[in-house]
Amino acid sequence: MTTERSIMVRAASVRDLKAIWEIEEASYATPWPKETFFVDITFNADAKYFVAMIDKRIVGFIGGWFKEGKLHIVNVATHPSSRRSGVAKQLVLFLLDLARDLKMESAFLEVRRSNVAAEKLYEGLGFGVTGLRPMYYPDNMEDGLLMTKELRSAHTGD
Repeated sequence: MTTERSIMVRAASVRDLKAIWEIEEASYATPWPKETFFVDITFNADAKYFVAMIDKRIVGFIGGWFKEGKLHIVNVATHPSSRRSGVAKQLVLFLLDLARDLKMESAFLEVRRSNVAAEKLYEGLGFGVTGLRPMYYPDNMEDGLLMTKELRSAHTGD
């Protein structure tokens, strides 16, 4: 487990696809196809992916689609050996800062209804449940909670 080591976040590239895929596969029962990451990183102008590194090793990644004034956080994952060490939080904060810099109005994501730890993380970062995506996850037809955070409000917090 990482504790005092610093987490560095940088833009992902095609060279990072193997590490991203390994983390994806270790994190989800139904991982995204490798091709999805390749297409997003190389061809999707709306997509931006970043990796978190500790000691020159990729330990997590995040992907978001920046479109029509909104950031859709589409994927966040941390290597099992680095979970509960602040990697996911650092990645989300990084992407939210970028979204603010790009003048996005809001950010949203979906999270499995059963993933209480992730829901608590997002709530702690100012996201609130704003909707339900029935049978959103195809592997078990679990509902997804839609969580949203306003980025251009006059007040911070809430």
